[in-house]
Amino acid sequence: MKDVIFVADVSLGRWADTELSVLYDIFYETGTRLMGEFVALRYAAQAAGDEEQDRFWLGESHRVRDARRSVDSNDRAAIVAMMDAFNHELRYINYVLGE
Repeated sequence: MKDVIFVADVSLGRWADTELSVLYDIFYETGTRLMGEFVALRYAAQAAGDEEQDRFWLGESHRVRDARRSVDSNDRAAIVAMMDAFNHELRYINYVLGE
């Protein structure tokens, strides 16, 4: 049997050699965390009686759900790119909320 040489794609950073099923699971849960933040913001809007904000955060939750569904589970680059986008949104929300 010949030796197999694996060349990592450096553009994928630390995710280049992560098992694809594990990477997809991490990506999926990152989307779940983001949607959870939107649900919490929606509940806060409901408690404040702000119907416009309620609808907005529901829409944001649906946007993330749809974006997550659109990613091919075999496309490592797409998974990493969307996960990075989700993480960016989470950091932004935490910054705005002072967390």
